Amino acid sequence: MFYVVKCPFCDYVGGFSVEKRWRFRFYEVSRMQCPRCKGVFNYYSGISPRTGKKSEFVIRVKPRK
Repeated sequence: MFYVVKCPFCDYVGGFSVEKRWRFRFYEVSRMQCPRCKGVFNYYSGISPRTGKKSEFVIRVKPRK
């Protein structure tokens, strides 16, 4: 599955392949890797059960040493 998201590292906009998916509270979380800079990040998206509003954001994943 491909998503159109903006990479938080290099600002690339395009299709990203999903490495892993899971649920966190009401969010659907997808771990993605940028095809251009190879940066890894988590994309959260979901609808709040209290307000009914759509929420989506990106969190960078630091490379492990």
